[in-house]
Amino acid sequence: MNSKQWIKRLFLTSLIVVVLPASIVIGFTYYIDPLWNFDHKNKYNDYQIGFDERQQKTNYINSRKNFSYDDLMIGTSRVTYMNEHQFKNEKVFNYSLSSLHIDEYLPYIEYATNKNGKDFDSIFMELYVNSYDASTINTNRDPSTYFQKSEEPFYRITSLFSKSTFDSAVNNYKISKANYYIGPRSYTRDNVGETTYSNDRLQPLWERFKAAFEDTTTRPFIYDDKYKQKLLALKKAFPNTKFVVFTDPIPSKRFDLILSNQEQRQAYERWFKDMVEVFGEVYSFQGHTPITTDMNNYFDWFHYYPAVGDEMIAALQKPSQHKDIVKIVNNDSFRKYIGSVNKKKETQ
Repeated sequence: MNSKQWIKRLFLTSLIVVVLPASIVIGFTYYIDPLWNFDHKNKYNDYQIGFDERQQKTNYINSRKNFSYDDLMIGTSRVTYMNEHQFKNEKVFNYSLSSLHIDEYLPYIEYATNKNGKDFDSIFMELYVNSYDASTINTNRDPSTYFQKSEEPFYRITSLFSKSTFDSAVNNYKISKANYYIGPRSYTRDNVGETTYSNDRLQPLWERFKAAFEDTTTRPFIYDDKYKQKLLALKKAFPNTKFVVFTDPIPSKRFDLILSNQEQRQAYERWFKDMVEVFGEVYSFQGHTPITTDMNNYFDWFHYYPAVGDEMIAALQKPSQHKDIVKIVNNDSFRKYIGSVNKKKETQ
C-alpha cells in the first residue's frame, strides 16, 4: 500500500469512526433541542423537561426571530403552570422560574424588557408567602451568567457537543415518544408547563410540611426590612408599566397553619400592607375559596394543577366575574381583607 492509499484509508476510517457518529449525536441533539436554542417543533420534542429553566427560558427569548410581547408574567414554579396562551387579546410571555427569589425579579424583568424592545404594557407578577422572609437566602446563580451564556456567539452550536445536553435530548425523546412524563412538570415547545403528576402522597407530604413549619416557629420570624424597597425598585424601574400583582392560592389547610402563628400572621399583614402601598392593589387568591379548599386542585401543598392556572388567568382579566376565587385588596379594603382571613382561620 502506497502512502496515498494509506492516507485515503485513514481519512475514510476517521470519517466513519469519529465524524459520522459525532454528526449523528449533534444532529439528534439539535432535532430534540433540550436547551431551547432553536424554535423548531416535531413529535419527538413536544415534551421538554425543565432541567435548567433559567437558561432554557433565556435561550427561548434569544431563539425567537421576533421576541415581541404585550405583557410579561413572572413568578415561581407555581406560575409555570399558568398557560400564557390563555390570556385573551394579550400576547404574554411567561418568564416564571423555579424557586425565584425576590432579588431575582428585577434582573429577569429588565432582561426580558430589553429583549422586547419596549416596555411591557403589564407585568403579571406573583408575590408569595416567604418572599419577605429575611432568612430565605438566594442560592441561585447570578442571572447575568445565564444572559451572557445565551448570548455567546457560538453557544447555540457548542452546546450541541455537550454530553449532558445529549443525555437531556435522549430523555426528552423518550417522553415525547411516549406522550407521557412521570415527573411534576414538563414543557411544550410553546413554553407551557404541564403535568399529570399524581396527588396520592398529600398526607405524608402534609406531615413533612407541618413538622418543618413547627420547627421554624421555634425561632423568631424576621421580616425583610428591605422588602418594600425591593418592590419600590421594581415599580421605579418600569414607570410606564402596569404591575398586576397577585398571590398564589395556598391550600386552605396550609394557609390556616401559617396564620395560626402570631409572628407569621403579623408578617403576613405587613406584607400585604407593603404590596398595597407600593402597587395600589393586589389580586389575592388566598383564603378559603372553591380552589383552596379542594385538594383535588393540587398535587402537593405548594403547587396547583394547570387547570387552576387557567382559572386564575380568567380571574386576573375579569375579576368581577370570579369573586369567588379572587379578592382585590387595596387601601380601602385592606383591613376588611385581613379581618376576613383571620376570621376564616378562627372558625375552622
